[in-house]
Amino acid sequence: MKVFKKICKVILAIILTIVLVGSLAAVIALNYKTVLASHKIKDVVNSAKTFDDIEISDSVKIVGVGEATHGSSEFQTLKLEMLKKLVEENGFTAFALEADFADCLEANEFIQGGEGNARDIVNNMSFKIYHTAEMARILDWMREYNLSVPKEKSLRFYGFDMQNPEKGVDFLKNYMEENGITGIDTTSLDYFVDEERTEQITKEDAEKIKAELSEIRKAVETKDVIAAKVTENIESTVDYVFAEGMDMYGYRDKAMADNVTWILEREKKVGSGKVMLAAHDGHISKAPHSSMMPTTMGHILKEKYGDEYYSLGTDFFKGKANISVLSITTEEYQRKDYYVTTADPIAYQAKYMKDKKFYLDFETISPETDKKVYDLVHSPVSMGTVGEGFTGIYYIYHSAYRTEMAPVDLYDGMIFYYQVHATVPQY
Repeated sequence: MKVFKKICKVILAIILTIVLVGSLAAVIALNYKTVLASHKIKDVVNSAKTFDDIEISDSVKIVGVGEATHGSSEFQTLKLEMLKKLVEENGFTAFALEADFADCLEANEFIQGGEGNARDIVNNMSFKIYHTAEMARILDWMREYNLSVPKEKSLRFYGFDMQNPEKGVDFLKNYMEENGITGIDTTSLDYFVDEERTEQITKEDAEKIKAELSEIRKAVETKDVIAAKVTENIESTVDYVFAEGMDMYGYRDKAMADNVTWILEREKKVGSGKVMLAAHDGHISKAPHSSMMPTTMGHILKEKYGDEYYSLGTDFFKGKANISVLSITTEEYQRKDYYVTTADPIAYQAKYMKDKKFYLDFETISPETDKKVYDLVHSPVSMGTVGEGFTGIYYIYHSAYRTEMAPVDLYDGMIFYYQVHATVPQY
């Protein structure tokens, strides 16, 4: 009996060892790139610049500031840090966010001295990723800045996206009521604000909506350029509904690029003609993160404006992001803090920096004096591109939240973080 027990113990120990070794092997197999990236590269550390070292040329009119995740505090904090720098050092007068044009009108009114408080305003935005203390601080700073300068130097807050037409419809109806504009049928337009609707919009519905928008535009275009722009933005949403497959992404980015051009042209008249954009890395990048993507807003802007557009990407080595949960078991809206790693060997070098972050300007990295760094940023690197939607299966399919491309093909420069932390949105 004692011999039998000993044999059982040996067998159990062997089984446990196999399970442990197998589990360890599986973890390594899934994360071997992260392990390989976890080493010091002295040349990168020596070439790294601090945030204060960032210098944007006076010839640049648009700076696209990216974020590798929508739900990490460091990236939302970067928005304000870069805005302050661009305003104070380069005379920028406009901040434009990856949010619906009409969705940001209340924020702009607030920073001009309007009523309300910043936290309530960001919590009222359609994208819950912006329901954060970090975003509220941006509004508060812009408001305080505007109170301290002459009106001609004041800042403006815009949205350049077009996915939430309901905010635009509400704005237009209120505008028409306040300005005594009557006799325009908005029955079809009400589709976007009818919370009880279940049927999909048809081509016939779309034509009726466009006709109503055309009538509203005729009534407002000579009185208010903002109201007229809202009608155009809603109209772009109508066509977006009928885009199919990957064409939807291309359509949206083109529409956003068109909105940025409109904002820039307006700023040339009312401000300095310089605009900072804040969006996901996948939108501000000079090229798509995937061969399946037809184009990006950043690519369109780079083609149109050349060196007047500066694409500033971001990445991190490890950390958490607050993301909406993709689920097939429930329709309930949920958010969760997900821990992810990127396997980016460049971002790993932030571990050795004082603030655990650093900046690289790709245009100033020379193949003669910084060959190792030059070769690295010109070679495919695993980088984070975490979208607004995540599920546990993504831990197996890393391509769902990583891209492997040469950093210089995507951005003009990048800010790298060693570790990021999740935002805490209110919703």
